[in-house]
Amino acid sequence: MPAQMRSSAARLLGAGLIAAAALSAAPASADIKQFRDWIAACDNLRACSAYGFDVELSGNTYIRLERAGAAEAPLRITIAVDAQRDVKFRLAFDDPALAGLPSAPVTGEATGDDDELKRLTISEPQAVAAALASLRKAKTLVVTRIDPANAPASDPVKSEISLSGLAAALLWIDDQQKRVGTVTALIGRGDKPAAAVPVVPALPVVTAATRPNGPVPKKAPAAVIAKARAVCEDKKLGEPDAVARLDANAVMYSFVCTRLSGAYNYSHALVIERPGKPVRVAEFRFPREYGATDHDYSPINAGFDAETRTLSTFNKGRGLGDCGSTGEWVWDGQAFRMILSKAMPECRGIGESDWPVLYRAERK
Repeated sequence: MPAQMRSSAARLLGAGLIAAAALSAAPASADIKQFRDWIAACDNLRACSAYGFDVELSGNTYIRLERAGAAEAPLRITIAVDAQRDVKFRLAFDDPALAGLPSAPVTGEATGDDDELKRLTISEPQAVAAALASLRKAKTLVVTRIDPANAPASDPVKSEISLSGLAAALLWIDDQQKRVGTVTALIGRGDKPAAAVPVVPALPVVTAATRPNGPVPKKAPAAVIAKARAVCEDKKLGEPDAVARLDANAVMYSFVCTRLSGAYNYSHALVIERPGKPVRVAEFRFPREYGATDHDYSPINAGFDAETRTLSTFNKGRGLGDCGSTGEWVWDGQAFRMILSKAMPECRGIGESDWPVLYRAERK
């Protein structure tokens, strides 16, 4: 793959995202890495996934292999193809002698963010084993679109997914899931029983603050506006863009920092007011898996749901929103605590619903 087609997490996960340095410093169970033409990611529960992409920079076709962290968790393979309505596609390896793929053209299932993205999922154990064996031997996975009669021709008709880096990505996943040397490993297989794989860590729990009651102020106090102006580096900043009650005592004022924003990434100043206390900027508490200690995270494209006390953020790698990172944070009465983090360092037309998860927690 040409160098310009490789987009690293460090380049795309910018100032408003979880810094790549924090990711690399975190425990192996919450990380994302690149292996030649593939990326692989694991979350804090040792659930992992690996992605291979269309060799064409503008191509939206990709393959994903995913597996949960439990000892007996199965591997699932998904092949996603950008195809017009009623278009079927044929799958083959560069070596026609390799088996493990459907022999006839398939339609795929349209799910997720884009109804023109058709997915074929391989989950039956024997079929997965056959496909994986060939994926390890092949150099490319070739996708050929078959157009219905009298329909516009697909463009492109053929897509190729590079398999260079797949083995290294899966070996890394084996290592993160503590499978190396066991009979459950995908690459680093050995004689140790499945019982040698450690139990999956418990799902972290974040308790949301009590459901808010009381009115929302119609005007922001002068101290709130002054704090927002300092954060946004804008002396002309006026009234907030949104106001929400976090809990019975705290109100949050959200300001868009125009001077610190870009064409599609809007930086926000979130200022919290409590009766009888100095106003302050909202704190964001990172889980230990990220190795981050700062609480001055700058939320990008933020939206707050007062009903669940959940703040959603989306830092786009580009305007299409097919790369970057997203996060969900719950207000616990003192700070926002992360309950979900996803990232996609490759801008390849993949919707956020298909991005790898880096961290998850339960909201109560």
